[in-house]
Amino acid sequence: MLIDHTGAVFPLIMPISMRWIGRVAFPVFAYMIAQGCKHTSSIKKYMLRLGIFALISEIPFDLAFRNSLGIAGFLTNTNVFYTLFFGVACIAIYEKLENCNKIVKISAVLPLLIIAEALGMDYGAFGVGFIFILYIAQPENKYTRTAVLASGIVYLYGLSFLLQGWMEDSVSPGYFLFALAAVPLVFFYNGKKGPKIKWIFYAFYPIHLMVLAAIRLVFEIE
Repeated sequence: MLIDHTGAVFPLIMPISMRWIGRVAFPVFAYMIAQGCKHTSSIKKYMLRLGIFALISEIPFDLAFRNSLGIAGFLTNTNVFYTLFFGVACIAIYEKLENCNKIVKISAVLPLLIIAEALGMDYGAFGVGFIFILYIAQPENKYTRTAVLASGIVYLYGLSFLLQGWMEDSVSPGYFLFALAAVPLVFFYNGKKGPKIKWIFYAFYPIHLMVLAAIRLVFEIE
């Protein structure tokens, strides 16, 4: 993620390969959010943390990627914490309707996907739906999670590459190949909880964006 964002903030002086490397990040984030929802003691508190950091991160996000501030930034083209928050919200709704059939439960989350796309969230409806599908496909099962992860990556990057060709940077095979690197990482995940440093991971997102924005401002890099 840090490599990816460095390449995105300084596109004229950083190689495009930095953006390729960054494609590993979101599939792993999406999976860990789905896995986290299986193990959290309170999905409401989980949503609250993500929501708070979505708001905290928006100013650094806007400064880093748009070099501007404004209330519109909180409503359109928002940071990835919004996507993660909406993904967990879909899961919370799905679980709340546990006594309903699957068609009703899945239909209930569709408005959130529409909102995610309309507000231009990072990865849009796909990102939110990706988290949700990883959850209902049982993230503790290495085969189903791998199948969903690989399918999502093929849809997001592979299909674009096949339809639009390799001449455009946004659909170059580098994006697809590096995104696929997330598949073995998730497949071989042992399901065990790591060190209790979650707040470091939460805080890293807004902090690194603010640092990148400050570097661009101080050195007047376009």
